[in-house]
Amino acid sequence: MHSQSPLTDRQVCGSLGQYDNLSDINDATCRPVGGLDEIDTQNRVLWLRGQVDIRADYPRDTPFALYTGALAARDIWWNGERIGQIGRVGASSDAETAGDLDAVTWIPPHLLRTGDNAVDIRYSTFKLPLPVNAPLHYAYADRIFGGRNLLIAYGPVLAVTSALVAAAIFFGCSFFSDRRVLGPLFIALMCLFAVAQLWLESLRGFLSFPYPIQVWRLMGIAILAFGFALSMTAYVAGRFVPKRWLLHVMLAALSGVVMLPIMPGFDGMTLGLILAPSFVSFAAAGQGIAARRQGAIITALALAVFIALQLIGPKTFLDQNFYLSISVLALVLFIDQALDLRRARVTAAEVSQKAAALELELLRRRIAPHFLMNTLNALTEWVESDPKTGVKMIEALADEFRLLSQVADRNLIPLADELALCRRHLDVMSYRTDRAFTLDAAGVDETLEVPPGVLHTLVENAFTHGRFVDGASFRLIQESMPHGVRLILTAPLADSPGCKPNGGRGLAYVRGRLDAAFGADANTESGPTPEGWRTILTFPRARPKPA
Repeated sequence: MHSQSPLTDRQVCGSLGQYDNLSDINDATCRPVGGLDEIDTQNRVLWLRGQVDIRADYPRDTPFALYTGALAARDIWWNGERIGQIGRVGASSDAETAGDLDAVTWIPPHLLRTGDNAVDIRYSTFKLPLPVNAPLHYAYADRIFGGRNLLIAYGPVLAVTSALVAAAIFFGCSFFSDRRVLGPLFIALMCLFAVAQLWLESLRGFLSFPYPIQVWRLMGIAILAFGFALSMTAYVAGRFVPKRWLLHVMLAALSGVVMLPIMPGFDGMTLGLILAPSFVSFAAAGQGIAARRQGAIITALALAVFIALQLIGPKTFLDQNFYLSISVLALVLFIDQALDLRRARVTAAEVSQKAAALELELLRRRIAPHFLMNTLNALTEWVESDPKTGVKMIEALADEFRLLSQVADRNLIPLADELALCRRHLDVMSYRTDRAFTLDAAGVDETLEVPPGVLHTLVENAFTHGRFVDGASFRLIQESMPHGVRLILTAPLADSPGCKPNGGRGLAYVRGRLDAAFGADANTESGPTPEGWRTILTFPRARPKPA
């Protein structure tokens, strides 16, 4: 641990001439001054005089230095002896050479004495591109350390940048994977603006640079802070008032600009550019609460804390609390966005499932009338010519419809029920055409679960796309696979084929049912063979777990 020895008993004095010695001090102009922020060195040459108290227990073998930070060139004297020059003090822009913003000036050990030590610093500021409120930042004595003190001060907040960068990458990729949703984009922009602002802010701890660059650095910090605040407003408004999110962003931008002349100095300007959009964001979250939108309450609470930190400690907010509060706020928004994306995925899956079910139902309804119309025509003929056969046909048709009604709303049924449904349909077709139709399924596992109607549809499809003059026999075999099962249905070759059996809505229905039940684990193949038209259904053996 170390303790700084501040410059006390401060006085500011005018300069008599252009010589680099203490005799240039105009004692008649000296006046006491409180803080360094009360001293304006812009477009003039001024002296700052004061005392530094060195304690008696100070270890003499430790290097000691005077730390100064100022938007000014400066000459430094310690106990009447000149010990350093930062830039070149001059009475005009041409005569001055800009010094570094932050400087460490070594104090020779022989000049150190216990108790009060006289310090005189001569300043001039003629190189600034814009006027500032407080050109002088600090002046104190302390031992010399291996690292820069400013970098040590920014160390804790630099630790959060990795999390912000990771979040920017994650949400950026989320946006580019689905550009219809803007929330991830605004979160990514928030992170990028915050990281850029943090590194530009901490640049002072890494590098030494001439003091005029500080103005451009401060302007960059203000612009990045404004970008962060507008991105925050865009996200919050987009989440909770989606129809008017752009209006809220425009209002945030306008209110930030209005705050510029109200808040003094660059820090005040930056704070205003953050504070005004924060209020607009809070109002948007409040509208979300009124509309009972999920996540609105926790977002409003996080924003309230964020605003309170700005109002409670405005002078220290940007240096100490801003980046840590950004991390907390960003964490809340990250969680909210992740939950929102999850809800969107669940909703999309539900919509997709409902759409698939509707599409399958429409396919089923478009298949059934064709079959029913032809069957009723055949039934009319049998009732007129052979009532007994007509009765048997009615019973077979009733059995088929009864089985269909029992399994229509189920995701999976035993293969035994599906085979019974197919055989009832073959019975109906046998009566309808006065031909014998059978299904050979010897050796299959009738406990195997399949989507309802898939084999029934394939059998029905064979009659839709061909005529069998002498009757026919369908054959179903089963093959085991490492991760599933394969059912192979061979429909006999039709004596009078129409269009290909693998075309039309029937096979589309089968594929849809398999996809709905097993997803990417299911597959359907169909094509001609010498024995007949073969359709292969491949799917997992075990029932999939519900989502």
